[in-house]
Amino acid sequence: MPFIRVLRTGLVALSLLAMGSCDGNEPGLDATVDADSPSAPRMMAFTHKMFRSTGENEFAALGYECSQCTFEQWLAIVPPEGWTKGPAQVLVADSGEIRSNPSFEGVPDTVDFIDEVPGSEYQLIVKNLDARVITAGAGGVVVEAQVMRDTLLRFDAGRRVHEITNPEGNVFVLFAYGVDPEDVVIPDFDDPGLFDGLTPPDGWTYSSRVIEEELLLDTTDTTTVLAIRGEFLSTWEMR
Repeated sequence: MPFIRVLRTGLVALSLLAMGSCDGNEPGLDATVDADSPSAPRMMAFTHKMFRSTGENEFAALGYECSQCTFEQWLAIVPPEGWTKGPAQVLVADSGEIRSNPSFEGVPDTVDFIDEVPGSEYQLIVKNLDARVITAGAGGVVVEAQVMRDTLLRFDAGRRVHEITNPEGNVFVLFAYGVDPEDVVIPDFDDPGLFDGLTPPDGWTYSSRVIEEELLLDTTDTTTVLAIRGEFLSTWEMR
């Protein structure tokens, strides 16, 4: 399989957003959280998307989310030609919302993948516009992408946020983290050592801090996101 196709298949979920997704109490989902973790009492939200390539470039794709589907149902889907599954991730932000859904001429707003769920359960919520590979090697892949969506992510005061800064001074905030959909274990995102093993690309720096005021990631049209696919499967949004 060509290298660029492998990247596209693994990274089209750059735009993933966990609004309207399943929570840790959903039937069939066994999410494990450290009981002593400060983040344990929070209701965790998860995302598992279906993506369809648009053919505009190697990374352009439409993202569909099912708000009522379990990981088990999602795992059972056999993607039709032109479709791929995004990674299973947990939302790191304290809350988020999709204020409106994109719509494009000649493109279905909803798609039916699961017979046991009434109607067309997957709804279009995002479009990946394009991306560039920052680094790719034995240690993993880092990709920066432009995505289209209308969303608001909130981090409460007193929370630890994890950030990566590029050489130009732009800061990306961690908002989604990969989990095993068959054995969901949620790390403590308030742990300052969570990313001790992370090696950012040359010229990039990682840091974390406890915020004194609420932090909002507000996207009304397009935004830039960073996907790290290696030892850490994580997604970050530019603030």
